[in-house]
Amino acid sequence: MTALSENREGVHLASLGQHEAALAAYDRALALAPDFAEAWSNRGNSLFLSGQIDAALQSHAAALAIAPSYGAAWFNRAHILLLRESWAEAVAHYDAGLALLGDQPAQLTNRGNALLRLGQTEAALASFQRATALMPDLVEAHNGIAAALVELGHFTAALAAADIVMALRPDWAEGLGTRGAALSGLGRFTEGLACQDRALAMQPDNPVLHFNRAVALQDLRDIRGLEAYDRAIALRPEHADAHWNRALFQLALGDFMGWAGHEWGWAAGHRGLRRFGPPARDTLWLGGEPIQGRRLLLHAEQGMGDTLQFIRYALLAQAAGAEVVVEVQPPLVRLLQRLPGLTVIAQGADVPAFDLHCPLMSLPLAFATQPETIPAPIPYLRAAPSEWRAKWRAEPGEPHRPLVGRPLVGRPLVGLVWAGAPRPEQPAAHRTDQRRSLHVTQLAPLAGAHASFVSLQKGEAGQQAKPFAMRDPTAELHDFADTADLVAELDLVISVDTSVAHLAAALGRPVWLLSRHDACWRWGFERTDTPWYPTMRLFRQPKRGDWGSVLADVAEALTLFSPTPSASAANR
Repeated sequence: MTALSENREGVHLASLGQHEAALAAYDRALALAPDFAEAWSNRGNSLFLSGQIDAALQSHAAALAIAPSYGAAWFNRAHILLLRESWAEAVAHYDAGLALLGDQPAQLTNRGNALLRLGQTEAALASFQRATALMPDLVEAHNGIAAALVELGHFTAALAAADIVMALRPDWAEGLGTRGAALSGLGRFTEGLACQDRALAMQPDNPVLHFNRAVALQDLRDIRGLEAYDRAIALRPEHADAHWNRALFQLALGDFMGWAGHEWGWAAGHRGLRRFGPPARDTLWLGGEPIQGRRLLLHAEQGMGDTLQFIRYALLAQAAGAEVVVEVQPPLVRLLQRLPGLTVIAQGADVPAFDLHCPLMSLPLAFATQPETIPAPIPYLRAAPSEWRAKWRAEPGEPHRPLVGRPLVGRPLVGLVWAGAPRPEQPAAHRTDQRRSLHVTQLAPLAGAHASFVSLQKGEAGQQAKPFAMRDPTAELHDFADTADLVAELDLVISVDTSVAHLAAALGRPVWLLSRHDACWRWGFERTDTPWYPTMRLFRQPKRGDWGSVLADVAEALTLFSPTPSASAANR
């Protein structure tokens, strides 16, 4: 027999599911013609279907080494790489195959799935849309569109795409799961949960569906979400997002065993660890090892509010005998240099030699923190006298009355922050900011309060037209040290969940936090105070998006507020 006929025999046997016999036929073909690229690729397909994944990849690679323009081999190898979760390699292989053979709907859909897992959501959406343009009834591509829109936070459009999926395939578990995620994104958590339950009835061992169900339960503050995360992890032990979400759920419930699971944030891509070279892994300190007499590098890896919250642990490290070096965001350097005994450097500067290092948000794990052992030596940050403070005007139109002079007798000085950083380049963070931030006009219920208001709002939101008079010294706030010096002069700070709220609370000033309904884990679910900051009071949305109720409560509370005596003296 010829190599061509042996190859045909292999294809026939493979179509019957007789892969061992097919492999024998392909091997005979290759013995006759070692450079027969099609036989190498067909052999790879049968090896894959026989569960011999590594050998299958090698066989397809052999085909491509012989015939780099063999488009089918690129696609065959890409499919295996996709299933092995080698997302970037899979995309490269799909791109090579598409360049050779042109747009093919199924391959564009697979490419989109790989891009989605890489976090390249816009590119994934475009790939899915190219597929549906060629094949309008390709349900997998429509589902990909819905999933990408969920990731981008376009939940209404995602639900519309998911409805197309349901029209094409009403009882498809994966489509139901995506539709449930879109509903949850719209705040329709009970409906979203119902979709996940229907999907799981069809695919009870699908870890993605268990994860989606856990997310819906977490949004509903239903403790069964922990069990759902456990099921997802049991089915996929390396499911980093499931470990991470479960940890945040635990922490929100006050279970500080969640700090161990919080370390999964690195694998899930939610923590921006700076790498310090090959020795860094060996020198990572997560507790247990003595640090007395050793230089410990602490480094910020998330937002500035996180840095301000967890810098308190530097004092514990000092008390344990470590020489502490702290690497933080540049706007925080001058403020944190006021902490005695610390060496503070800006991110991007040269890092001195160190013995051990630890990310700031890993310190609660390193020090085995429990709710009752949270270090809260308030104030742990300090303000400093500033000559320029006396230049601030008391009220618009009253240039000779300094801020510190309490211009309106009996009126507390109240700082306001109504918006966070929008971060449009980070879709998830941007969606969170849309839920936590207000427009300044929403503060109108405070207009009649017996208070004198000071804007602490930086950025574009600070330029919004104010609904009532407030002094605005923000042009002279160049870093957090300047802001601390101003905050120390205030009787109260009212803020959405931003770094300024952490700053004011760490300075020991009264802080009223305006909390979105789906509050950050650190504020828990129900309580109106927090063990992290004894001077903080939480005003929570009773339902998603309801800032009106929050501001009404704040306005009423302001009528009863009495300033703490000697505010500025206590913080300098």
